[in-house]
Order: sequence, then structure tokens, then C-alpha cells
Amino acid sequence: MPNVTQYICQPYGLTPRGGLKPEPPVACTSEANARLRAERMLENHRAVGVDVVRQDADPAVGEYGEPEFLARLGRVPALD
Repeated sequence: MPNVTQYICQPYGLTPRGGLKPEPPVACTSEANARLRAERMLENHRAVGVDVVRQDADPAVGEYGEPEFLARLGRVPALD
């Protein structure tokens, strides 16, 4: 299988002490779809923050490129 581009919404919730915790990621069909889902997650209070990420991958061999952050909405962890 050739390389594919994956679009992912990575939502974040809150721990009992108010820290951020990653929730299960959501695979999306396109960048536009990922951005729309991220906005809706925030609007519907299903997440306190969402990263929209694009990543090239070759799932057949398990290789994944570096993630590219397309949008960081709401409360998200700092990038180090």
C-alpha cells in the first residue's frame, strides 16, 4: 500500500484535578472534515481542546511520518 495522508482530531478532556488528558483520537476523511469535527467537539463541550493533525503513513509497514499540527483549538498541551 502506498503512503497515505491521515487527518486526526485529538481531543483533550480534564482530569479530576483540572489537568489535560488525551481522549481517543478521531480519524477524519479530510482536513476540512477534521477542522469541522474539532470545532463541533468544542461547541458541544465534548472536549476542552482539540489538535487537528495531518500525518503521512505507510500502514502496510507501520511507518508514520512526523505529525503536522494544522490547528490547535481550545485548551491543549504545550508543544515542547
